[in-house]
This record gives sequence, C-alpha cells and structure tokens, in this order.
Amino acid sequence: MADVFAGMKETPFWWEAAPRPEEEAPELPGEIDALIVGGGFSGLCTARVLAQAGKSVLVCEAGFSGYGASTRNGGMLGPSFHKLGVKGLTARYGTERTHAILRQSIGFVDFVKTLSEAEGIECDFQRSGRFRCASRPAHYEQMARELEPLIETTGVDAEMIPAARVREEIGSDRFYGGVRYRIDGGLHPARYHDGLLRVVRDAGAIFAPQTEVTNLQRTANGFRVSTTRGNVEAGQVAICTNGYTGKVTPWFKRRLLPIRSAMIATEPLTSELMQRLMPTRRMYGDSRRVMAYYRPSPDGQRILFGGRAAGPGDRPGKNARDLRNMMLDVFPELDKTRITHSWSGLVAYTFDHTPHLGEQDGLFYAMGYCGSGVARSSFFGTKLGHKMLGNVEEGRTAFDDLSFETRPFYTGNPWFMPALVRWHRLVDRLGY
Repeated sequence: MADVFAGMKETPFWWEAAPRPEEEAPELPGEIDALIVGGGFSGLCTARVLAQAGKSVLVCEAGFSGYGASTRNGGMLGPSFHKLGVKGLTARYGTERTHAILRQSIGFVDFVKTLSEAEGIECDFQRSGRFRCASRPAHYEQMARELEPLIETTGVDAEMIPAARVREEIGSDRFYGGVRYRIDGGLHPARYHDGLLRVVRDAGAIFAPQTEVTNLQRTANGFRVSTTRGNVEAGQVAICTNGYTGKVTPWFKRRLLPIRSAMIATEPLTSELMQRLMPTRRMYGDSRRVMAYYRPSPDGQRILFGGRAAGPGDRPGKNARDLRNMMLDVFPELDKTRITHSWSGLVAYTFDHTPHLGEQDGLFYAMGYCGSGVARSSFFGTKLGHKMLGNVEEGRTAFDDLSFETRPFYTGNPWFMPALVRWHRLVDRLGY
C-alpha cells in the first residue's frame, strides 16, 4: 500500500496549473475608503464592486495570495439544497422566506458564469451537472420526498435516478440510486481566484498579502485597523474570513464552526477507465453522514476526492489514507492507483446551516457557507460590496436580516468536532 503514496505532494493539485506567485507586500496607505479582511472569493468579490465604483480599497490577507480555502476547495458549484431542504428551511424561516432563499440560490451558478465571462476569467467553468448518490435505500426514498417540493418551489431541472440506472451516472455498484441536478457545475478554483485578484488589482484596489489584521478600533470616521505591517484608517471594514475567522473578531468567531475539509488527487487515469468510472463527468457527492464529494479534474484525466478530516490540524498523510479508503469504497478499481496530492483547508459551518451577510457593530460581513462556498461566496461578496456602497436594491438578498446564532459557552473552538466526525464515520460503517 505504501507505494500508492510514493512521491505524494502535500500541496493542492490546483496549484500545479496555478502556482502561488512570489509576491512582495505593498506599502500600506495611511487612509482608505474600505478595508477588506480576507483575500478569498468573498473578499475579492466585495473589493471588486467597491473598486469599480471608484472607492479606494485595501484587501488584507494574513497569508500569501490564495492561501485559504478559495484555492483548496473542490471547485464544485451548486445551489446547495440538501443541507436543510424545503422542509427544514420552512420550519426555520417560514414559507415566504424559504421560497425566496431557494429561488435566489438557483441562480448562484449562473452568477459565477456571468461574472467570469464579463471579467474574462479563464477558470475551466463547466456546466456538468451533479449526481448525488444514495448510500442507503432509505436515503433514496428521502431524496425523492425532498425533491418534489424543491421542484415545485424553484423549477430546478432535476430527477431521481433509480438503482438500476446508476451506472449511467457513475461506475460504481455502491449506491442505491440518487438525484441528478443539471444546474450544477465546476471550475478550477485557483484559476478563478487568480482571475478575481487580477480584476481587483486592475480596478485599482491594493492587495496586501502577509498582512494580518491584529486589532480593530472604532473611530469617529470609521476604524483604526492595526496589522502586522502597520496601521490604516479605514472608513469601512468588511470581515470576509469564513473558516479562518480569528480572535480579532470574537463576535463572528463565536458563530462559526471551522471544519477541516481534505482532498486527494489520483494520478492520471486512462481515458477508458475515466469513461467507465465517471461516464457523464459530473460533480458527485453522496449521502453518507460524513459526506464525500468527488469530481473529474478539469482536463478529465484524474479523480479528485474529498471529505471531512477526522482530526485536528493539517495531517496530509492520514487524510490521504482515510480518503483513499473512502474512494475505494466507491471505486474499488482504483486500489493500485497512485495518490499524487493530499491537501486540506478550513470551511465554516453555522449553527443554522445557513450563510450570513450584513452589518454588525459597524462591521460588514459575509461568511458561513457550510462547505458550499465557491458560488455562495461570489454572490455574497458581490452583494456585500453593494451594501457597503449603499446600493439598497442591488445589495438586497433573500438572506438579509437572518438571526446569526451562536450557542451558550461556545467561544469559536470546535474541540468536539473530531470526535463527532469519528462517530458519524462509525455510524456510516454500521449502515445507519
């Protein structure tokens, strides 16, 4: 078994086609109209709107450009309906708000497509659709019950695929049918990030890597922002840190559950094998408690396989072994296939399983994408930029004014998550 990990890189596969650049942090301005904390998709999309409107903008990124989840994720795009579904959302928010949320969510993929085309961002966008596999017969029945009201509410182009037809979608006998969504898609997340960064810089914004924000202090005219490289007076501040939200913003940190998500990449496979395993080249996921997600690489030569990491910290070796076992459960044919990359990053869940944006104590924010951040963060960041400009109609969303919940005694350290993930994996193995 050791041979399959020989020479494995502990950096994202995405960085092969989009290597992280060598960059020098620019001199910080003394004053700025708007300062964005976090240089991922949310922060860059917020900065894009502000800079193109003529505002002076500074984006502070604690690491190098593309350090966080924006260049480490699976590059999968979708409305993300299955977290709560129509029933769960209705119970929490009522019928009218639920319908508005779902109908707006249906446009997230088109939003990314339109943005990329308008800005000339080459990011391997593909409208491939998604197949969500039922890991148990009861899961298939539940999917069917949830799909009918979803279609009635949104008109989404989706259909149930019974067990007898699973191999039309995926070359595996592991599943008991599933649901096919045609609206979903995929892209190359690192190329998308780099394209957004180019657009933001072209619009005149300053991007400052290796510039961690260490303190925020309210002033008469906005905020005094302290960083590891100096202080800046900012008229407005937006917090776009998601899974990397730290102690400098404790109110937000207490409302987010940072969870490590890991991925592996296989070596290039033969075209015949790829055709057999992923005949439709869709995005894939399944209904296990510890959900796995997988897809073909943009060039269609590899399988990229991801899931939640069980332990704390970045442990590429263990993550690779765990994910490989999960992958072999789906694709036993890959038992001798070499794993070339293993990497991970932090996503952020919320206690209500819903993303949030708005303003709190003068700080604007967009975060909590619950593991489906590529399309959501692009949309939310753009809307946040309009909110900061005072563009009421352009900034309006169906997610406005949702209560951003926390839990008593929770400080932002999800110490319980590794044990919870291990428990859910055990339940998955037992077949519940």
